[in-house]
Amino acid sequence: MVRRRKAPRSSLRRGLSRQKFSGLAARCAAADPASQRPGTDGRTGGQGASALQHLEALVDSLSAGVISLDGSGRIRAFNAAAEGLFSISRAAVLGLTFHEAERIILFEDATLQNLWERLADSVWAAGAALELEYDLPARNGQRRVISYSVYPLGRMTWSLDNGVVVVFDDITRKKEMEDQISEARKRLQAVFDGITDGIQVVDGDFLVRAVNKSMTALLRRRIAVGEHCFSACVFGARICEDCPAAKTFDTGLPASVVKKLQPSLHPAADGGERVVEITTFPLLDRANRVTQVVEYIKDITDRVRMNERLEHSRRLAELGEMAARVAHELRNPLNAIAGAAHYLAAEHAESETVRKFTDLIKRQSLRMDKVAADLLSVSKPMRIQLRPVNINAVIEQALDPLCEHVGGQNISLALDLSSRLPFIDADEFQLEQAVQNIARNALEAMAEGGVLRIRTAAADDNGSVDITMEDSGPGIPEKNREKVLQSFFTTKVKGTGLGLTIVQRVLRNHGGEILFEHPARGGTKVILRLPVRQTMEVNEQDGEGRALSAEGRGQRVWGRWQRT
Repeated sequence: MVRRRKAPRSSLRRGLSRQKFSGLAARCAAADPASQRPGTDGRTGGQGASALQHLEALVDSLSAGVISLDGSGRIRAFNAAAEGLFSISRAAVLGLTFHEAERIILFEDATLQNLWERLADSVWAAGAALELEYDLPARNGQRRVISYSVYPLGRMTWSLDNGVVVVFDDITRKKEMEDQISEARKRLQAVFDGITDGIQVVDGDFLVRAVNKSMTALLRRRIAVGEHCFSACVFGARICEDCPAAKTFDTGLPASVVKKLQPSLHPAADGGERVVEITTFPLLDRANRVTQVVEYIKDITDRVRMNERLEHSRRLAELGEMAARVAHELRNPLNAIAGAAHYLAAEHAESETVRKFTDLIKRQSLRMDKVAADLLSVSKPMRIQLRPVNINAVIEQALDPLCEHVGGQNISLALDLSSRLPFIDADEFQLEQAVQNIARNALEAMAEGGVLRIRTAAADDNGSVDITMEDSGPGIPEKNREKVLQSFFTTKVKGTGLGLTIVQRVLRNHGGEILFEHPARGGTKVILRLPVRQTMEVNEQDGEGRALSAEGRGQRVWGRWQRT
């Protein structure tokens, strides 16, 4: 394999400059008897022979191999290092041409021919220095890499008759070290790219000098080397105000910052806000100056959300404990107030005024008792008593008490209850409470009238039953959709914000889930998904099954059925 490298005239090879070789060649030419002018005296010849011997000793002492070629391409000098390099004596090659020496020196096929052509093109023709590299197999079969530096001979001007000097250097060890460094660099890059967190290296101008593949996945865009880090990460035009890399450059110490990325630029997997932790470490030169900074970027969105949920749960626990005390203390006087109202109503049954105010007292007492009951419900663990339950029957029982609350309103109920559904293991009371809460929210959302559609069916996974409840109200505003399941969140003047919290707890107790959909036509669709009990099914021949089959489809104006 041939690797050609052009070298400037002043290139160095192991401390030997072209100028030194030019001077050495000139002295060789002066010492060569063939180069003596006619008419010189014997002293000149003796001095030339002495100088030649001195130069031969000098060249033999060099660690690099040296071969001198005359104008016809014959080998005129072959030093000791060249003998060791090619494992041949100088006597065997002196006077031979390059082509003749090829068979002896055991170059690869056409190596010397290629070298000779390059010598002819670059050195012989133009007098320019030339540097080449060749793979030269040793006699033991091991690979050797030889570097060639070729210099034209001559005093001041170049002439073809002067010939050239070829300096050989065994750079096998150097190449092996370069290969080892290259292999180590590849391994390091593999580790660098294999780290699942984002890593990039920036210099003092905040230009990215290295970046791993995980940064592309983290930021969902490819970062180019040479790009400003603030432009690549946050699409900014200047250094971030809280940049930890800037602190590390200033102090020489690691720095860290937690940063929220813009959802429009770097959304989380669910489209929400992404949170990352950026930690920076200095890279120092020999003078302990910070030349570059490593930025380690870790996505901590899940961790932050988990901490927020834990903190929210802790606050709820404290609030629940307080609410339980308040509710407990309220219910005793409420019972007394309600009892007194009933007594007054019975004692003064003939008085319309007394009846009016006692009814008001009883209604408000019941309302406050309901608030206290909700507070107690969310403040203590729910005990669940599972048994096989017919979901359609539970829905019927849950809806009946609501009839009296919507009397006279233009609200209708459309039922589509499947007559063949698996039994589910459930706490009937809790499930009834969950259905009532959803239905009550739907009715309150349709104050001007509308339709509440309730449907039961097996879920697509065949392992669950869906209760789908859809109203024709105005729907949930987009800004409130992520908050509806938060405790105490409500948009109602008289609401406690605990209804959906209770529903969610009931579903979780049963291993189910609550889902929300927001149809484009308006309204809200709530899906209560519950796991089934596979060992039992509703049978149409069963009495309860027949009743549901007969009444399972239709439209009901509160208080009576209307067939469809």
